[in-house]
Amino acid sequence: MIIPARCVGIDVSKQHLDIFDDGLGVPERIANAPQAITQIAARWRCNVLVVFE
Repeated sequence: MIIPARCVGIDVSKQHLDIFDDGLGVPERIANAPQAITQIAARWRCNVLVVFE
């Protein structure tokens, strides 16, 4: 079993995503748009557990 090195929580709404990355320790908000999602996902490498609400 692979244990994730870090966890990311994402609260999804129609216009934006509220994200908390425990590796950074600060919340952030991005647009719920493909380009913004691609940019933020590029920061996360393997062993990241992403939880959506």
